Amino acid sequence: MNRYFRVIVLIFLGMMLSQLHAQDTILLQSVEVIGDKESVETLKPLVARKLDTLVLQSKSTSSLSDLLIQHSPVFIKTYGPGGTSTASFRGTTASHTLVLWNGFQLNAPSLGQVDFSTIPVFLADDVSLNWGSGTSNNSGGLGGAVNIDNTHHFGDGFLLDLKQTYGSFNTLGSFITVGNYGKRFSFRVKAYRNSSDNDFEYENLATIPHETMKQRNADFVDYGVMPEMSVLLGKSVISVSSWNQWNNRNLPPIMPNVFNLNSEEWTRDNFSRNFVSFKTFWETGSLQLKSAAFVENQRYFLLTRNPVTDDSVTFINSQNHALILHQIANLEQHLYQSWTLKAKLQWDNEQVRSNNYTGQKLRNLVSAYAAIGGEPFDCAQLNLTARYDWADGKGMGLFPTATFSYQMPFYKALSFTLGYSHNYRNPSLNDLYWYPGGNPDLLPENGRTVDLAVKYGLQKGPFKLDLRTGGYFSNVKNWIQWMPTSYRFWVPENVSKVYARGIENHIDAAFVKEDWKVTLSGNYVFTVTTDESEKAVAQGTNGKQLIYIPRHHANVFLNTQWKTWNLSYTVEVTGRRSTSYNEQEFFAFELRCNNLTDKDYQNVIWRAMPGRSFEVMGEFRY
Repeated sequence: MNRYFRVIVLIFLGMMLSQLHAQDTILLQSVEVIGDKESVETLKPLVARKLDTLVLQSKSTSSLSDLLIQHSPVFIKTYGPGGTSTASFRGTTASHTLVLWNGFQLNAPSLGQVDFSTIPVFLADDVSLNWGSGTSNNSGGLGGAVNIDNTHHFGDGFLLDLKQTYGSFNTLGSFITVGNYGKRFSFRVKAYRNSSDNDFEYENLATIPHETMKQRNADFVDYGVMPEMSVLLGKSVISVSSWNQWNNRNLPPIMPNVFNLNSEEWTRDNFSRNFVSFKTFWETGSLQLKSAAFVENQRYFLLTRNPVTDDSVTFINSQNHALILHQIANLEQHLYQSWTLKAKLQWDNEQVRSNNYTGQKLRNLVSAYAAIGGEPFDCAQLNLTARYDWADGKGMGLFPTATFSYQMPFYKALSFTLGYSHNYRNPSLNDLYWYPGGNPDLLPENGRTVDLAVKYGLQKGPFKLDLRTGGYFSNVKNWIQWMPTSYRFWVPENVSKVYARGIENHIDAAFVKEDWKVTLSGNYVFTVTTDESEKAVAQGTNGKQLIYIPRHHANVFLNTQWKTWNLSYTVEVTGRRSTSYNEQEFFAFELRCNNLTDKDYQNVIWRAMPGRSFEVMGEFRY
């Protein structure tokens, strides 16, 4: 027995004996301990989900793309290792998925998208998802939002963490975290490097006959560093963070072009994202002031030469330089009983210089946001929000949301959430100013979503279960779509009215006993997204699933932990995706047999007709 524990026991016994000596008889009242048979969680609106810490640790050396593919309902369209990976949230496009880092938007002002393959999970402390009314405090998240956050650490002392990976195709990853978490001052530096020859073998389906080839010109090197510092001053915290990264990637040719050796294609991107935050607390609330400056550079290069004359056939040298400034003030104040008020004032300034535009392009965005939430009655929670935005001095309108959650009083393991949200997305600068083809007259996309979710959660002894299912319906007007023209370039237009609807299912189960812990999590999403605009009706494409968006997407994650050992297994399934609106876009094969009974006959007198004959038909339609 521990020496200190024996001392505590002796002191306790001494106190009891002294009391017994002073009083011969002690009358103790009976105590009845009553516990619920089922332990349930506090009621929370079903418009957000935080990824499990164990999952983040298991995927810490992977990209955010790999994490979301295997552990979220979000569909990721990936071009393979070293290639671009973009998100499709609830049947929308990559531009409709908002990505936030500690509350600051990461969507590039030029393209409006985020490449998830360039975001290492290693740099994140928390990753969470929001959808519907959960995205109300920012514009742009018509499908949903992915939040990447870093947290403060105080009092944990010195930290050193080293990770090294090596895999097929000379894939090498090095990760280091070093820091010191003091009681009042803490700092941490994270640094990493990822590289791969990426020269795997594959079967080229574009050649006849098919050939086994090795991928070329596909190597990449990514590296970055993130220093962080936090200071605790009484009831206030000052923090500074700087995310710096470089991505150098060669791009392999597509299958039909593998024999063209006179081509060069690559991307070179780098950025420095920096912010300072001051947050102060009082008994009933808090105020946070944040200021950020992002400097981002992107370059895409493509050169294709004629193999005979060595003349340039295609030459693209696209360069974008952006400076984005963010200023955010967040206020949270407890009002009365369970009611809380939240307010945010935000100003964003975007400055982009590109050789694809004429001159420098500027955009100023101002947003005022307020939310109130609380319990109107027992077992219920209500959240109401409103946001008003100005873009370059022009009012964009009022965008309200409402979320109502209710927990069954007679069966608290069961709860549901009903939500309504109204949001919009401004056209990207590429949509407005790309030369040639940009359309400065584009209108913002305007979306409304209604969703209903049901949750069943309980805990019995070592077993815990969380089941969620729900459906949603979204209507997006003025959907921006790039359309071909007779001038051999494409132009973006507000041509579509898109309906996205679907069903989402999620399961979390855990069994913990002594040194063992077994967890199971999974997602299944059924999505139908169709264009119902007048133009789609005229073209006969209305009612058909939008290209590249699967109807079915599912993943399952099983982890078994014994003490400090972990064994995990992941399965990810993606349904069929169309690459055009033509339902017969794939190869068709047909075998015909004429005059099956081999009968001699004449259609016209004295004109012989063939006996049994055969015909084979193959068709590829795009």
